[in-house]
Amino acid sequence: MSEGNQRSPIGNQGVPLQQVPVTYELITQDTGLHTNPERYLQIYHWNTPAQVTIAVAGVGGEQNLGGAVAAGMIRRIREVTVNHMGSDNTLVTIYDANGGNLLVTLNVPPQSMKMWSSQDGREVAETLQPVVQTSDVTGGSTYVSAAGVEAPPT
Repeated sequence: MSEGNQRSPIGNQGVPLQQVPVTYELITQDTGLHTNPERYLQIYHWNTPAQVTIAVAGVGGEQNLGGAVAAGMIRRIREVTVNHMGSDNTLVTIYDANGGNLLVTLNVPPQSMKMWSSQDGREVAETLQPVVQTSDVTGGSTYVSAAGVEAPPT
């Protein structure tokens, strides 16, 4: 922009950008709080400490999926990975034990891995315990891991 032009440049949202007089350097201020989605995800990242093993030969099993959601927080499960080593199909279900809300259900073929993801995730409210359940682990084990965000409500 030339020095003789008195108009301020327009940003991508149609708002005039703020500039330092004479140098025309853009004035920027970013505290990083909720303005950088990648940083937000890094700060509030949540994941299961390890793969949850559901290994009850011949019948379905059930295990907690990580710990209960902390008070004053909301957890959003954004991705789930299931590694099913059994010889029959299994139905893997994730729900919150206290509220009884069904979060995710996956039909997993034998000897396979299935991944599920959602940009917004499935919400688990404060103090609720997410649980993973499988219908059948005949001939092997089923391993489940999950990740997402656990943050204060906005």
